[in-house]
Amino acid sequence: MTQLVILTGPIAAGKNTVADALCHRLTRCGRTVVVADVDDVAAMVGRPGAARVGLWFAAHEAHGALVGQWMRSDVEYVLAVGPFHTEEERGALTRTLPVDATVLWVVIDAPVSVTLARARADPARVLSRDPTFHRSRHRHFRKLLPTIPADVTFDSETLDAEQIANAIMDRLDAHRAGRCVTRTPPASIRTSPVS
Repeated sequence: MTQLVILTGPIAAGKNTVADALCHRLTRCGRTVVVADVDDVAAMVGRPGAARVGLWFAAHEAHGALVGQWMRSDVEYVLAVGPFHTEEERGALTRTLPVDATVLWVVIDAPVSVTLARARADPARVLSRDPTFHRSRHRHFRKLLPTIPADVTFDSETLDAEQIANAIMDRLDAHRAGRCVTRTPPASIRTSPVS
């Protein structure tokens, strides 16, 4: 049975960095992993981009179809990355999942002061580097946070991607035969919502 791990949170909270670290750990254990980022699907829309031409939600729907198809394959883990903040965005992601899908919802959070600094330091980012846009999207996330399903929430201001990936590994299907543990557990992992 394929395990779906959904990584969501505000802009520049570290979702992709955690996904990369988790993918590395799982593949090092011989597991097959797909990383499906909604931003990569949105990037399929040519300039000026999915959001600017009104196709952001269509990207969410295409991403959901992609994730659903991978969940029906022989891959062992699918890591879905993106801003699945609204009920509609979550529905687009989950409506094509198999009925018996195993899902772990992970929220990676950080204060806007941290996420804005990260976004502004990343020259590959465009719109999310704009302070006005960034703060408005962060407020939007913060408003919707109580409605987002979360099996576990991590504060990426206090935990780095490696620590978060280790903690997620601990949560993943402990009953899977032959589980590989090739990491040193951190001295202390604390998961906490960011206020």
